[in-house]
Amino acid sequence: MWRSLCRAKRDERGAVAVFTAAMMVILLPVSALAIDLGMERVTRADLQALADVVALDLARELTGKTQAQLAAEGNFASSSSAVRKSAARNGNDLLGNDLSMNVDWGSYVSGVWNTATDPPTGVKVTATADTDYSFKGGEGAVTRTAYAVASSSACYRMGTFVAAVNSGDSTVLSPLNGLFGANLTLVSYQALAAAKIKLGDIAAVSSIGSPTALLTGTVNYTTLLNAMVTVLSNQGGNSVAVGALNQIVGGSGTVGAINLGNVLHVAPTDTAALAMDLDVLDIVGSARLANGNYFLEVPNIQGQVPGIGNQFSGGLTLISAAQLACGRPNLPESQAKNSQLSGNLAVDFINLPSLSIPQFATLLTEKGTGTIAVNLADGTGQLVSPPDVHCGAATVADPHSMSVRVQTLPASYSLSADLVVNGDVKILDLVGIGLTSLLLSLGLPILGNGKLAIHVEVNLTVSTAAAATTSTANLRLPPNDTTPVQTGTSVLLPTSIVPRIDKVTIGGGLAPILSSTSLTNKIINELINANNGFVQKTLYPFIDNINNQFIGPVARMVGLRFGGADVYAVGATCAQPALWG
Repeated sequence: MWRSLCRAKRDERGAVAVFTAAMMVILLPVSALAIDLGMERVTRADLQALADVVALDLARELTGKTQAQLAAEGNFASSSSAVRKSAARNGNDLLGNDLSMNVDWGSYVSGVWNTATDPPTGVKVTATADTDYSFKGGEGAVTRTAYAVASSSACYRMGTFVAAVNSGDSTVLSPLNGLFGANLTLVSYQALAAAKIKLGDIAAVSSIGSPTALLTGTVNYTTLLNAMVTVLSNQGGNSVAVGALNQIVGGSGTVGAINLGNVLHVAPTDTAALAMDLDVLDIVGSARLANGNYFLEVPNIQGQVPGIGNQFSGGLTLISAAQLACGRPNLPESQAKNSQLSGNLAVDFINLPSLSIPQFATLLTEKGTGTIAVNLADGTGQLVSPPDVHCGAATVADPHSMSVRVQTLPASYSLSADLVVNGDVKILDLVGIGLTSLLLSLGLPILGNGKLAIHVEVNLTVSTAAAATTSTANLRLPPNDTTPVQTGTSVLLPTSIVPRIDKVTIGGGLAPILSSTSLTNKIINELINANNGFVQKTLYPFIDNINNQFIGPVARMVGLRFGGADVYAVGATCAQPALWG
């Protein structure tokens, strides 16, 4: 028994070795294949990375050049070409060998490659390399493709605080000082308009911290102003502007947190826009209005105008401010809006002059009320393409260029005066102007020396209106960095009066308005044309004050146009490479 067991164990020796040898026959080829596949995968990854980098490099050549001008840069056979230099610079770590690259210029839009586009806006790089197989023997070809485009972006502004100040318009001082809670001179505001600052420099101040903190969420207005003081002080040569900013800081405590991104449409990652020089006054003013509505203080527009009461009711608000937008064409990032001024302001007319109508009667203007109604609606700008943003030398001979589509909503601006005219008129005088039939229809006498009481309600309106419009501002830089492309007109009340009769009573009876024109025309003529009448003595001087001391200066302060906008070019950046596939 024992010998039988021992003999059985000796018979199993060598079985494992046989099994192992059999498995090695299977595993070694599989392992070799896995290694070769791994090498090919590494080559594929390396080649894709190289194709991406080369495509990005070549995209920098897309500055408006034609296909013919770019052909040499995409010739891989030439050691001096851009593609060859980029491959040599970036391909040292490529695992494969026998590298070759084919370059195609064109456009890449919505995933569709078009090789016919000229001048091209995109580049397609097809890279091929061989992988040597370690176990299998021979080699395998690997091909990878990359697409890159050169995007262009631009910055523009809808309106500005700078233009009126630089023109020496002292009428904007009052609304500016009211806005900032300061008492600055025109010279101080001109210093703020002349001072330049970069958003990137503001963001780098420790109290702000980053472009994201500056342009997203909220930042305290006083903190922003102090950061700007720091930047301007470090620049040197800005003592007047720094002094003016410090005064504005003194009145900024009530403003609190603002959302600067509401009025400066700049992405925190847009390094080109962050590095552009911007006017300090535009940033300070736009930021002050960043939270929405600003209730306008009413200046002494009744001053030196007889017949205007001292009390106003209602109010006008300035909504938003001149806005900056930076971004690529046809995208929401490159939209901007100008200011909006709206509201109603009511006023009483007092101590109104009597109406001495020659050879007729003397009537009293017993009551008068007025309403200033303003609706200067939003204007929206959108950077558009075509035509493409062009980056020139920023000279008169070769300016940057961009196009902005400007859309405005309907706008209206009016001053309406409602007057009540009363008095007693002789019956014979009423008959004398052809009102016999009217008097009879009202059951009133047409004979005798008596008088009849008349009551006439008159509306006098001056107004201007603009329909919704769409236009394109084709900007050049220069000159449109300082001289805007303007749409619409200046914000001014006209002086053309449109009269309307709302009610006529004679002898207590309600008279048809169309049958009373011989009476009402005399009243309207006296109100409008008499040298000492209501329009000449009160309404026209009041309109002048509104235009020159109130609405006009506010509109000029922010560059607001009626039915349009002032559009300024700020800067342009071209050939910003980006991988799109």
